[in-house]
Amino acid sequence: MNLNQDMTIQMLTAELAYYVEENWKTVLEENQDELFRLFPEYEDATYGMYLDKLLPPAWKQVEENGFRSNAELKEDDFVIAGFLKFRNSIEKVKWGGSSHEYRVFWITIINSNHEEIGTLLFELPHSHKNFHIPDSPKFTYTHKIDKREIRQEIIALMAEKSQ
Repeated sequence: MNLNQDMTIQMLTAELAYYVEENWKTVLEENQDELFRLFPEYEDATYGMYLDKLLPPAWKQVEENGFRSNAELKEDDFVIAGFLKFRNSIEKVKWGGSSHEYRVFWITIINSNHEEIGTLLFELPHSHKNFHIPDSPKFTYTHKIDKREIRQEIIALMAEKSQ
């Protein structure tokens, strides 16, 4: 990825989106046997295991360039890939079907000047029937930084997508 500390949320999102598009399928194929084997026991947590393999190299570069999440880590937080906080996510069955659902995480980003520059949105398409990622995970963004406004925007975006 080609990152620098002066990037806007749009630029940061574009780099992360490119990284995911270039790597998601390879990481999936390299780990597919293990993830299929683990799914009956761990169910949805298996997707977190996949993301723990896919996203940390990209997030490390994000942090090395002065960006970080503004969300405080709580003792009982379930964190995926070092930065996706489960409590900062939404999943709705009506956005897909049981074999093609979506969970959307949000990460409000602070730059090296301690300014909130916007919020990354990370969509994970997945199945609850078996381990299956039917499409590429995606990074998008919003300029909103208020949790309630972010949730409303995600719900509106996903409702539009499911039509």
